Amino acid sequence: MDDLRLGALVRTLRRRLGWRQVDLARRAGVSQSAVSRLETGHLDELSLSTIRRIAAALEITVDFAPRWRGGELARLLDEGHAQLVEVAVRDLRAATWDVTVEYTFNHYGDRGGVDVLGWHPATRTLLLVEVKTRLVDIQGLLGSMDRKRRVVPALIGAERGWRPAAVARVLFVADTTANRDAVSRHAATFGAALPGRAAAIRSWIAAPSGALSGIWFRGMPVAGGKRRAPAARRIRVPSHGGDTLH
Repeated sequence: MDDLRLGALVRTLRRRLGWRQVDLARRAGVSQSAVSRLETGHLDELSLSTIRRIAAALEITVDFAPRWRGGELARLLDEGHAQLVEVAVRDLRAATWDVTVEYTFNHYGDRGGVDVLGWHPATRTLLLVEVKTRLVDIQGLLGSMDRKRRVVPALIGAERGWRPAAVARVLFVADTTANRDAVSRHAATFGAALPGRAAAIRSWIAAPSGALSGIWFRGMPVAGGKRRAPAARRIRVPSHGGDTLH
């Protein structure tokens, strides 16, 4: 966002409405000095909530677009997603699964795509793998996975003749502190929807038996073929009052 451009826009709209800075400040519930700083482009001196209140008073929508190294953030996220997809594909192929990447569908208004689709002919097991570098909309994610679980098996049966005896779904998630915190905050939800974890999923992929739903935190490969180490997690040691170590 261009600080000076936003400031000029606020000043222009305020003057068009015939408002003084104090009038805008009163409507936004901020100080006049805050309005003055915004109009002169000193956004770094204001809180995000103050900027939004002033903008909202003028019916301005302020969008903040994160950037990294000259606007390559979207490409970086795409690369992370592609790396996780690669991890999933390698795991499945190593266990002799047939793999399809980016399976898309459009069935009577139900549209979507499965990042990785796995088929295990010997057990007639269908696996739907969702890949996420970031966990943002938890309910939306789980709703989307449930919809794919209902729609895809029938479609794949009609298209490829696969008649699954069992359908499983696994969420591959980048192993970051933010993602682990998100799962921790929604532990009950994830426990009900995707109860399986790494050890159970790994064993099941090697020898699928019945349906499975789970979430697997995965490190992403980096240059040289190595994997990123999992995010460090703090371990809290309970304090025992009166105990002293010598």
